[in-house]
Amino acid sequence: MTQQPPQDNKDQPTPTNPPSRRETETIPEGLAGAFRGLAAATRKVLHPVRKVIAARAPAAKQTVRAVGQNRPLAFASEGAVAGEALLPKLVYYGAWGLSGVAIAADIYTKQDDAPPALKQNTALYWTAFHIPASLVVPAMIIHQVVHAVEAGVQNPKGMAKSWPPRVKTMAPVAAALLSIIPVVPVVDHAAEAIMEPTLGAYLGLSFEHHHPKAKEAEPNKED
Repeated sequence: MTQQPPQDNKDQPTPTNPPSRRETETIPEGLAGAFRGLAAATRKVLHPVRKVIAARAPAAKQTVRAVGQNRPLAFASEGAVAGEALLPKLVYYGAWGLSGVAIAADIYTKQDDAPPALKQNTALYWTAFHIPASLVVPAMIIHQVVHAVEAGVQNPKGMAKSWPPRVKTMAPVAAALLSIIPVVPVVDHAAEAIMEPTLGAYLGLSFEHHHPKAKEAEPNKED
């Protein structure tokens, strides 16, 4: 008789080679069916939710645009700095939050309108622009106005020595609020003049709002 070669039994379970956990543990058919039913129910519930989100996306986008294009909202923080002595903390920090939301909306709107290749650079530029021009520099100037008027009002030899206490309290706030009118546009235009030909040019951006097209002259009417 011919001797048959020994068979390789390494894949068969033996006391020294026990079956794997995956081979011994299987999901019961009832539990698997429950999982499939749960997945189907989840898809059924999420489908109308996705439709609602998709339907409301344009309206949300328009809201963001409206906030971003409302430039004065970005300077709510300046009003907070001016009235810090009189405002509750909640209102003070809320005004700063409103400025942040308006700035974020403006950045989103500008990058959304930019060409696809320039979206990232547009967002980078306007972020770098708004931090000093809309938040830091105007707030610092107005803060100095408040301190200067406070020092003048509290001077015992100054012209305000006979003012009522309430007027002395309101004077720095009123002066700071009035200073917003010249400070904000001056800082805004100065930042544009500095950053557009430098950082803007480096990022490959163009700013056509400073170069409006000349209106075409109307043809002279013949007598």
